[in-house]
This record gives sequence, structure tokens and C-alpha cells, in this order.
Amino acid sequence: MARFYIEWHGCSLNKADTEKLRAALISSGHELVDNPEKADFCIINTCAVKSPTEEKIISRLKVLREIANKNKMKIIVAGCLVEINRERAEKTVPEAMLFGVHPEELGSYIGLKLSYGPTAKALPYNKCISIIPVARGCLNRCSYCCVNIARGKLRSYYPIEVEKAFRSAVRRSREIWLTATDLACYGFDIGTDISKLIEKLLENRGDYRVRLGMLNPQHTKKYFSHLLKAMEDERVYKFFHIPVQSGSDRVLIKMRRGYKIKDFEKMLKEIRSKFPEATIATDIIVGFPGESHKDFEKTLELIEKTRPDIVNISKFGKRPGTAIVEKQLPSKIIKERSEVISNLIRQITLERNMVFVGRKMNVLFSEKGAKSGFLGRAFNYKPVLVDNAKLCSFGEVLIKKAHVTHLEGEIIAAK
Repeated sequence: MARFYIEWHGCSLNKADTEKLRAALISSGHELVDNPEKADFCIINTCAVKSPTEEKIISRLKVLREIANKNKMKIIVAGCLVEINRERAEKTVPEAMLFGVHPEELGSYIGLKLSYGPTAKALPYNKCISIIPVARGCLNRCSYCCVNIARGKLRSYYPIEVEKAFRSAVRRSREIWLTATDLACYGFDIGTDISKLIEKLLENRGDYRVRLGMLNPQHTKKYFSHLLKAMEDERVYKFFHIPVQSGSDRVLIKMRRGYKIKDFEKMLKEIRSKFPEATIATDIIVGFPGESHKDFEKTLELIEKTRPDIVNISKFGKRPGTAIVEKQLPSKIIKERSEVISNLIRQITLERNMVFVGRKMNVLFSEKGAKSGFLGRAFNYKPVLVDNAKLCSFGEVLIKKAHVTHLEGEIIAAK
């Protein structure tokens, strides 16, 4: 049997695939080690959605190649980079074995005995959190995105499979993430949708919490009122990740996003009407080809008007295989616009978090803080940091400080 080291980069779907591989390798008798220098083979599960991420992974591959040359370790490159920019991966680590986003192929590919099933599974993120991938691939054909190149067409798991995985997760976890390439189009290929799945899953008893992944507006708007109804259950975090990408309809058409700004605004209005303190996250691409100064101002106006709690900013960078044909904007302009919108977002995020100072919140503590303390999540998925807590338990917390990235408080009652 072999010793293996494994690491992952990117989204929660990649994390789930990595955990599935880890568990399958261990159950097949292979030994997990905590350092690539101790390994017979190293698996790196990659992401390449954005240019900066690809550069980070290429640098990491160079480091692993040095270790491999010294220790005769085999490198196995998996994930989206292989699908999106295989040529670059081959050039960086020519000795490596590459197999993309289909983990079930690993066993036969590298000649190891490996038990790996294709069904939905609850996979551990840590001792308190489980991840359940409910679908792969998507229905979007955005002009800038290479994810559909890597992940392919939508393939949803049937509700009966997901529910089986969910029951398993409830037995061992307090927090469960439902994830997919785009959770919004879950079930469209099998005659259902994510709102109906949530209703079914919540029939399982227990004091757990469910976090939903990204919901693209073009699909979510088709059943949004039903989704909000399903999310009334206190076991579902009042957290919505709805990526708008731009505040200009003209740019959204270029992006092939399939919705208009009024759709996004309507969804946020409905969320805040039903759940006034919900956390709303969105994504913005700055410097999309053809984005005028007026288009950018519309994005700033949209952020000021809707005031999302979290905004993930990406500076545009063309990805391999995408449909973009227009010339990219000068990097100086993209950088300037990124700085302007980042400053606005920091201000809004802090103001949104300040509302909770002095409040008591029920928090589920699911992991240790990055530097110290313990990190938990309130009912709206706001991150709450305390000095000391019992993992996988709830606590009533008095919020004392607000930061751009999180809340800070003190446990006043354990539950």
C-alpha cells in the first residue's frame, strides 16, 4: 500500500471531491501523511476559475515538483486546471499524471485499488461541518466563465440519494453545506428544484444548520418565492449568495448572464422584506471588456442602493476557451476601479455589521479561529469570533465589536 498526501484549492465542491478521495484512499488501505515529503504520491486538486488562482497553483506545482525530484514522489494533478489549461499544467509538471474533475477515475488511472462510488455523499469539512454536493456542472454559458468547460453539463443527484447523504450528515455534524457548481439550477434536469429539496431534507429531525451555496439569479428567479418559504425554518441559515457581476444591463448582456438588474433588485427586496437581517453576498467583476465609466458608475450605484453584506470582487482576466473577443481594458483602469469599489464595500460591510453590536445572538461554533479563539456562525451566517468555546455546540453570545470581516463577542450562556 502507498503513502499519500492530498491538498485542495478553490470552491466547496473541490473540497468535497478532495474529502471523497481522501476517504476512498484510506478505506482502500493507503496511508495519509501530513507532508508531501513523506509521501509516495501527492494529489493536488486544483482550481483555475480566475487568473490569480491559476498563478498561485502553478507556483505550488513548481514547489511540489522540486520535492518530487528529490524524493521520487509521484505528482497527480486533479481538478479544474487540468480541464481548463491542461497544456500549462503539463508544461509545469511534465512528469505528473493528470485526470481532471472525475475523481472516480483515479484508481484505475494510477494503478491503485480504490473503492469510490459515484453517488451523493456527505463529506467532512471538519468535525462539525459536512459538505453534500447535490449536482455537478451548470446550465449557464457565461461569456467569461470557464467553469462549464471544466465541469460540463448539469448532472443533479436524485433527491432520494441526497436525503440519504443528509441523514448521514445529521448523525455526525451540526452544520451541513449544500453545494454545486450552481445550486440555483439543481434539479432542472430531473424535474425538481432546490426549494423542493430543502423542504424534503428538513423533514429530518435534529438541531442542525443548513447553508446554501451560490444561487445564480437567472435560475433562482423561477422559484424564488417558494425558496424563501422553505427557508423560513430556523435550521436554514438566512444567507444568500446571489452573484450579480455588474450593475449595468448592457454589461450583463455581454456577459450572457440571462437576467437584468431589476431581477436582482427584486430578489434582494423580497429577501429583506421576509428576513430583514439576512446576510446577502454577491460577486462583482471589475473591468469587463467594454465596461465604460458609466457602466462602472451603475455598479457603484447598485451596491450603494442594495447594500449587500459581502461583495467578492474579481478583476477581469480572460480565461482559456471563453467567448470574450473584445480587447481588455488597461490594467491601470481595472486597478483603479477595483480600489474604488473595494473602499465602498468595506464601508458598507462595516456599517452592516455594526447593527449587531450590543445584540445577543445564538451562535453555532464550528471551527477554530485562523489566529486564535473560536469561530461560529449566527442565524444569518455572520461569522462570530470568541475567545473560548466548545466546538460543535451552540452558545448565546453578546456582540461587543464589529469588524469588516466578522463580529466579535463573549459567550454569556452555553447551550
